[in-house]
Amino acid sequence: MDDDRSVRAGLAVSNVSLAWTVASSTAAMAIGLTRRSLVLVAFGAIGVLDAVGSAALVVHFRHALRHEAMSERRERVALHVITIGLIVLGVVTAAESVRRLVSDAHADRALEGTALAAASAVVLAALGRRKRIVGRRIPSHALVADGWVSTTGALLAAVTVIGTAINAAFGWRWVDAAAALAVAIGAVVIALQLRGETPVL
Repeated sequence: MDDDRSVRAGLAVSNVSLAWTVASSTAAMAIGLTRRSLVLVAFGAIGVLDAVGSAALVVHFRHALRHEAMSERRERVALHVITIGLIVLGVVTAAESVRRLVSDAHADRALEGTALAAASAVVLAALGRRKRIVGRRIPSHALVADGWVSTTGALLAAVTVIGTAINAAFGWRWVDAAAALAVAIGAVVIALQLRGETPVL
């Protein structure tokens, strides 16, 4: 079979990613709903999708270790879950962002959300890099693609930090919706890239 240690490393990083994204996404959505911060809700929802992809990979790698064979079908399932979810979320978030910009709706300040997003930017960047390294070693295109999702999540977390920090500091009501629109565009772009025939290694 493929290198057993590499598969176990893939399982380990997927487990860590699953735990982090579930915890941070739940917190982000809770804060976002409480503070009426669309960008935090969107960030949390994208994290949930990342968690679903990691969960699919956990099942995939456990199956591979039990049966001493990698399943291409399970990798395709993980890719489809990630890309379809990101596209749907991106479109819905973009539509709501435009509605809020037009109607001048605004969110309450959420400094705790800014801190959470800042931590997520660091953790997700590290997870994304680790996933791509291990994914190339196995090799697993699904894990590499999931690594790009985590890296995108890190970039989106940075956008979240900027949007919520500016809103908290200056009270600019349009920043939250504008930042959420950037999150939506980022989600769609990465989804379209992942849906390509050959995932970027």
